[in-house]
Amino acid sequence: MDAKIAAVKKAIEGSSPICHGTCQIPLDQNILTYGMKEDGSARWVNLSTASPEQLDAVSEACQKATFGRNKEDVLDETYRKAGQMVWNPDAVHAQLLEAFDGSDKRIDAELYKLNVYDKGSFFKAHKDTPRAENMFGSLVVVFPAAHVGGALLLRHDDKEEEFNSAGILSPFDTSTVAYVAFYGDVEHKVSVVESGHRVTLTYNLYYAKKSSTKLIYPPPLLVPNSSSRSLPSWPTRLFSPEGGILGFGLRYMYPSGIPNLGGLDQVEGSIIKEMYDRVGGEIIEFSGDEYYNRDLEITQVTWITEMSSLIDLKAAYVHYGNEASLAYIYGDLALMVDIPAAEDRDATRTR
Repeated sequence: MDAKIAAVKKAIEGSSPICHGTCQIPLDQNILTYGMKEDGSARWVNLSTASPEQLDAVSEACQKATFGRNKEDVLDETYRKAGQMVWNPDAVHAQLLEAFDGSDKRIDAELYKLNVYDKGSFFKAHKDTPRAENMFGSLVVVFPAAHVGGALLLRHDDKEEEFNSAGILSPFDTSTVAYVAFYGDVEHKVSVVESGHRVTLTYNLYYAKKSSTKLIYPPPLLVPNSSSRSLPSWPTRLFSPEGGILGFGLRYMYPSGIPNLGGLDQVEGSIIKEMYDRVGGEIIEFSGDEYYNRDLEITQVTWITEMSSLIDLKAAYVHYGNEASLAYIYGDLALMVDIPAAEDRDATRTR
């Protein structure tokens, strides 16, 4: 394989759909107010310093946790056993979501739920149900409440990573929370909590045209340009000098159409944009004319990432013969880039 093409492939394969870390939150901004006492005063607890008894009270105030299945919220404690509490935006939001570096896409982070996993709680392997077409991932924040077990196991492309919040938080003081963010095509599960309380906030992450909120994350997650920066600065005429078509198999499952690329497909799209800016070319959106037959010209495609059997297309159209009838076209979706020969390129072409 051409060294330049191999470098593009490496840039994509080196991108991770998962990132995690820790963040310090002022103690006075970790207060949860919930319910009412018998005397009419509000019940509250500091989630960073709460005692087991206080967390038991929070757990008892929670509803049984549901999960998304086929666009519905389902309650099934054989699949997920935990408590949940719908909560308005909080100070953690302001501390974690400050600066999203390196992309022209803005992100909205919508607080979804507070969950309490007490002893015996778990969540079996699943993928998050998209709440909208522009939802691309999730952010989970774990408070430093003492607990054993409850590790989050994440799997993507047959690779598994463990986010053990109990172990991550153990060296820190009570003002530190742990967080993990991942794309929507990452399968994940919560292992059984052996003791204590695993208290989390879950945010849904959306692409937005305009947003006052920016995110800060270590690269490469959610910072697609960090992957494209790993592309060598080749002279334009040295990149695939004969030209050709590059194919990028999509790995994210799209419910209908492709209004926004999701998961690592977004990284691929950014790398394609970087290549386009450097060497020119054409991103193929439609191939062939609609209303007449012609002989097909078979063109060799160099696949940077392989096609996925998950990304199938079924498109309806009206077939006209002796009478009109409904017919379907089946195919697989991929991103295709047509790179012209070096002598035909405009090295200064920009978008």
